[in-house]
Amino acid sequence: MGERVWDVIVIGAGPAGSALARRLASQARVCVLERAPAGVRAGPREPVHAGAPARAHTSVPAYAHARASECEASGDDDADAQTHRPPWRIGESLPGAAAVLLRRLGVLERFLADGHAERGASVSTWDSETPVWFDPLRDPNGPGWHLDRVRFDAMLRTAAEESGAAFAPLDGAWRVAHEGGAWQVDDVAGGQTHRARVLVDATGRSAALCRALDLPRERGDRLICLSLRLPPDPADLDRCTRTSADADGWWYSVRLPSGERVLALHLDADDPALRGLRDADALLAQARRLPLLADVLPSPDACAAFDLAVDVHPAGSAALDFDACFRHPGLFAVGDAALAFDPLSSQGLFQALASAESAAAAIARHLDGDAGAAGGYFAEMAQVRDRYRAHLAATYAGPVRHAERRFWARRRVAVPKQLSVSPAALVR
Repeated sequence: MGERVWDVIVIGAGPAGSALARRLASQARVCVLERAPAGVRAGPREPVHAGAPARAHTSVPAYAHARASECEASGDDDADAQTHRPPWRIGESLPGAAAVLLRRLGVLERFLADGHAERGASVSTWDSETPVWFDPLRDPNGPGWHLDRVRFDAMLRTAAEESGAAFAPLDGAWRVAHEGGAWQVDDVAGGQTHRARVLVDATGRSAALCRALDLPRERGDRLICLSLRLPPDPADLDRCTRTSADADGWWYSVRLPSGERVLALHLDADDPALRGLRDADALLAQARRLPLLADVLPSPDACAAFDLAVDVHPAGSAALDFDACFRHPGLFAVGDAALAFDPLSSQGLFQALASAESAAAAIARHLDGDAGAAGGYFAEMAQVRDRYRAHLAATYAGPVRHAERRFWARRRVAVPKQLSVSPAALVR
């Protein structure tokens, strides 16, 4: 195998991984390892940017194994729920407060030039059947954006490359081990070995690297998302984010920047209705029962001409055991790999950027010899986790009219009165 030596290896090239690489590349040798495109298999190659001179390969004992297919958010840790990753991403948005993070990354101007759609009002039927509105003009940070994710991810990757970060593919199986004060990642099929003092899991909700290292991960629940992407309708001018509590789950719908409309139902993985609702017509029929959704969904006749397919994927919250992570010197995790949010929070991408900023500062201190840098970072992530869980529990406590239904009873916990939250304020 050829070998490259870096200061930092990031596994995963999504928003968190690219944002982290962008921040670190000006002061450290950074390589981002990403899954090779489907159907592409390359032999040994150089990364985009050369690192330190190659040296002889060192045999590594006790490898942890993983597959490159796990190197992105896939939710395959819920395989027993017979789920799969959708070929597109629903409802991705950023709050106005993200402008501060984008400015610090030095990408705000190009982000604004990319034409992402400004978010409209949020409206929900949650605590009661009466719609509650939240006007984004009330948010001092501005309304935020609904994203074109392909464009957004490409922008962050380009920015990271411009800063000097290397991007290299993982072709198939990969192996990771720690020895001699350094991490080693072997791309088995590609014939390349990468070594660095710091290794970062940015593989998304699957947390593929941390799972390969047998690090414990706590799942909040077995929430499943069933989603449809409906074709553009010239008559659909609604820009609101619509959220509605139902007897056995909750719904979400919004018009995307492409003009298409997403419809999503979140329910328990063991709900007996799950199988039948995998049918697009059945899912739409259930949604049309709710006035808040019926107002914006196309008629059955309008849908008949399209071959609509329901995508199914895990959506529950999850968090790494941060104390266990700290026991692995030089190991960090960012974005969903560290802390995956329930989609009700609408904060996943913001957390990806924010955790990348915090991790970049901690990694820089670690490389300078600060032995407590990783501990400080994971302590911060634990505080974010605890605040998030408290506010999420308060939101799920809202629909008292469904309180005795299994979906809501499972999520009922003691919530301080001052934390009572409506999704009209939380999901925006």
